[in-house]
Amino acid sequence: MEKPEKLKKYYVKTYEELYETINNRLKTISIPLPSKRKPFLVLKYTLRAKLNTAYNILLNEIDKNIELLNTIKNMHPFYGELFKLETGRDLDFYIKRFKRMKRITINIYREHYALIRNSSEKEDLVKAFRSGIGRLFSVYRRNQKIILELKKAAKELSKLPDITGGYIVIIAGMPQVGKSTLLSRLTRAKPKISPFPFTTKNVIVGHLNVEPYGKITLIDTPGILDRPLEEKNLVETKAVLAIKYLADALIYVFDVNPQSYYSFNEQLNVYNSIKEYLGDKEIIILINKIDITPSETLEERIEILKRNYGIDPIPVSAIRGDNLDLVREKLINMFMEKNQHLQ
Repeated sequence: MEKPEKLKKYYVKTYEELYETINNRLKTISIPLPSKRKPFLVLKYTLRAKLNTAYNILLNEIDKNIELLNTIKNMHPFYGELFKLETGRDLDFYIKRFKRMKRITINIYREHYALIRNSSEKEDLVKAFRSGIGRLFSVYRRNQKIILELKKAAKELSKLPDITGGYIVIIAGMPQVGKSTLLSRLTRAKPKISPFPFTTKNVIVGHLNVEPYGKITLIDTPGILDRPLEEKNLVETKAVLAIKYLADALIYVFDVNPQSYYSFNEQLNVYNSIKEYLGDKEIIILINKIDITPSETLEERIEILKRNYGIDPIPVSAIRGDNLDLVREKLINMFMEKNQHLQ
């Protein structure tokens, strides 16, 4: 699969930028012909060369945009969903539009190249050239809305780190339950923080290597999976749906200590809401901060989760590292089960 960093090599020109590029290039074109050539032939060869130059620049730009769209399409489906989140339309719609632009461009060029070649009068020659150049420019100008949409979407997606891997695990839970600390302790490396495209949120990404088979990618999404979905705005809800395409599994983190920012019931509500959307994913339940949670409270909450939800949580302390080896072991077993062909 393609990596998001590859998107950085593409630059989508606006109509104004393309116009300036072509116009500047046309100003430099002249045809060195013997002085005995008739001025009409010199003009014909010059205008034909200018039409050819404008055509090639435009066609090259359209081809680059098609290549960019196919690059996104060859990335993890998550990126395609994010693209759709921003634009409201899937990648195939844009690919078809740009391919149509390409066909129209080719037809315009062929038609006006023939008109220039067959012109026998200066007036007809100039008219054919101006019509051809104008129509070529109009192909890009009429589609500037989708061009700007592509430009923005590609720029946003290129900011993301590589969040693909052999196994992708989303860490969820309400604010202040210790998700970021858990991520950094599980991966034993400093996680990378990057913007979540098209939102004001960030994603925090870390990797757990499973030598020699690959890696587990753990992702914390602050502000995305930390409250019931009915409380989210449209963009945040769509972001959750995009995450559904990304995740192989989910870690949900509870904090049941008496000083927790949120009650146990509030945390259960968020868990139930997320599970409804990601219910087909395997879920690991952790109860964090056992180092500051009274044993009676911990046992009571574990019993409630077992009795009412059929959940067998793993009590951990991300700060001290209690039982994190058990979590890593479970993650690795899930990774190996999914990737049995690697063994």
